[in-house]
Amino acid sequence: MLMRTPSYHLPPTGPQRFRRRAAWLLGGMFFLSLVIYAALTVAHATEGPIVAVDGDTIYVGEEKVRIIGMDAPETYQARCESERLRGHRATAHLRSLLASGAVTLRRQGRDRYGRTLAHVYVDGRDVARLMIEAGHAVPYHCPGGRCPRRIDWCAGAG
Repeated sequence: MLMRTPSYHLPPTGPQRFRRRAAWLLGGMFFLSLVIYAALTVAHATEGPIVAVDGDTIYVGEEKVRIIGMDAPETYQARCESERLRGHRATAHLRSLLASGAVTLRRQGRDRYGRTLAHVYVDGRDVARLMIEAGHAVPYHCPGGRCPRRIDWCAGAG
């Protein structure tokens, strides 16, 4: 004769209880880590006034931020007058972008000058990409912290 197991639910045994608790604990830790990551990497414009000081550098309150993903011409330490003029145009364009919507930063550490490195977005749009598309910057990436030589904005200027 075939024995049937009861249809009611038996409470979990020691190993089953351990696995169930471990799964809940790991799930909770994963969720908590996502919340902490979001809190550490995303900041809103409410941190203070945002001021563009260069085509690729801004201040958020007292924090100096270098925008990741682009290189713009210099304004204060330009190597030639052409670079300085391009730098002023890039700075003006960056200011207009920052004033056009909600600014969000995703911080990625610091550079050798102590500036915060961050991806910057206006209404969810990548500022570096917008500056490059407008012709005020060039792509600039530092894989593994090794940055390529910066563009010579004075080359061909005359």
